Amino acid sequence: MHIETIQDIIEWSAAFHRSFRTHLQASVATSQDERAKMLSHYIGDHQLNLAKTIDALTPTESANALGTWCTEYFNEQPLPNTAKINPRWAELSADEIFSEVNGSYEQLVDLYRYLLSRCAATPASETLQQLIDIHEHQLKLMAHSVNRLQDI
Repeated sequence: MHIETIQDIIEWSAAFHRSFRTHLQASVATSQDERAKMLSHYIGDHQLNLAKTIDALTPTESANALGTWCTEYFNEQPLPNTAKINPRWAELSADEIFSEVNGSYEQLVDLYRYLLSRCAATPASETLQQLIDIHEHQLKLMAHSVNRLQDI
């Protein structure tokens, strides 16, 4: 996907979470660790909910916010990629899987923060702040659940 505007960021973010769900569950499917499989399904459910939440941003945002250009970042930073199933994930423990997921979320939040810093005085700033808040909230929910999974 070619990303140029905040609208593209929203669409890409929702697609990323749907893809990440599929990627994670397929990658962990052959794992012998039942906790890792349980975690992959739990995180997958969060990815789907997050994609739906992000999709809901588009109709509520102004055309000015959605049309804000943001190509500069992508000339220097690659976006997280979930296009391929990674068999390495099947070897990871539940804690390691969450660490990988956490890293992906941090990369996304860094993207949104950078874009926010570049367009803080535009209508897009509120949209980007919402994306940051949504991701940070979901990460906290997942971290809490991962801690509870360790107790099992």
